[in-house]
Amino acid sequence: MTLLRRSFLFAAAVLMAAPSLPAQQKVANGAKILLLSGGQRNHHAYRRQAQLLQKVLEETKQFEVTICEDAAVLEAPGINKYDVIVATADRRDPEFKLTDSQQRALLKYVDGGKGFFSLHGFCCADKDWMPDMRDLLGGVLAHFGSPDTKVKVGNFPIKIADPNHPITKGLADFEHPDELYYYLQINGELHPLVTATYQGQDWPILWARNFGKGKTCVSVFGHCGMKPTDKDPLEHEPFQKLIVRAIAWTAGREVK
Repeated sequence: MTLLRRSFLFAAAVLMAAPSLPAQQKVANGAKILLLSGGQRNHHAYRRQAQLLQKVLEETKQFEVTICEDAAVLEAPGINKYDVIVATADRRDPEFKLTDSQQRALLKYVDGGKGFFSLHGFCCADKDWMPDMRDLLGGVLAHFGSPDTKVKVGNFPIKIADPNHPITKGLADFEHPDELYYYLQINGELHPLVTATYQGQDWPILWARNFGKGKTCVSVFGHCGMKPTDKDPLEHEPFQKLIVRAIAWTAGREVK
């Protein structure tokens, strides 16, 4: 068997096996979530955050959560068993970049009626992204193109900008420590559900939109530092509740 053929068969095996990874817990009629993490970069504790988010979601008894770092799963036939993909990593390191075919698979997945939730780093646009990836998200961080997105770590006043949306209905304003992306590069109309106030201006930090037959929701906040003493923003109850509700909405489930 040639080396090329062995490599092809190995890649095919990975693609077929990846979507069969078991969720940690089974929930009758629970929404099936693929939590697409992206390794351990030197400034984001993605693996630690993925485990925390899995625990938070499973404790609601609404979701079955499977964690995966290999974006090859996006091209596997079994991807459609998931109701929503939750992406938490910026994927700019070479081994985690999304290939063209992986991007097309993700866009097809959402366009066909599934959900996609982007937490913090995933909305950092890559120069290799297809234009439709920006349409999928609506707003991205980028230091190429215009405007040059800015970043600020701080404790921000958070406002519920649209109190009538299912994600935010009944929620109150709060303060939250996190990393703000502002002066985002925006495609189309962006309707903020939640904003953060900085330098006298309200910046969008969570929004939702339709993409084809599917749903997309993006949270700018969610930065988890690498130090063992760094607290994850998801440990902050008001923010945690917002994210759980946003994922439920994106998965097409009842928002509680």
